Amino acid sequence: MADANFAVVFRGRLVEGAEPAAVRANLATLFKADAARIEKMFSGQTVIIKKGLDEAGAKKYLAVLAKAGALAEMARTTPKAAEPAASAATPATAAPVASAAAPARPLAATAPPQTIPSAYADGSPPAAIEASVDEPGVVLVDYQAPAAPDIATEHLSMAEPGVTLVEAGHVPEPEYDLSALTLDPPGTTLVEAAHVEPPEYEFEGLSVADNA
Repeated sequence: MADANFAVVFRGRLVEGAEPAAVRANLATLFKADAARIEKMFSGQTVIIKKGLDEAGAKKYLAVLAKAGALAEMARTTPKAAEPAASAATPATAAPVASAAAPARPLAATAPPQTIPSAYADGSPPAAIEASVDEPGVVLVDYQAPAAPDIATEHLSMAEPGVTLVEAGHVPEPEYDLSALTLDPPGTTLVEAAHVEPPEYEFEGLSVADNA
């Protein structure tokens, strides 16, 4: 029998680039819940979306939620052994196993501790919402094409093909005054080359190996 000790939890984080309003609308459609119940999911507290899943089923939930723009996490519920009657009940810990494959953008400044309250480990339903998830591939939000822009073109007209729209302006030829310039005869040295001293090299520290 498959290990059914996995839960899908949500802490209010969104997939990178997702719009908060659009994600809330997607989740409302996905869970068939009103806005008030969806808003509870973004309170900063850990919300149990579904528990008692095997690993494959939990990953399907993660994929569906990620498609809606919500970055959920998969956690393993491992309740601790029973303590003596005099001690207080210890909450079950939830070890994070995996999250949807996308960068996250936290809504709150600090994330709550990654634990699942013991109230959820004994089979009781989550307190935040009663959720259901559609099968993968279900269209969450119907696409609505934007209205075509209304652009006034009544004042525009189009010339016939081949009509010259703008006459090219006359550009006068440039005039240059070269009367102040002179030209030396060919072969005249215009600039005397500066004397450059030959370089001196020191080879006393070098030696040549004998050929083998």
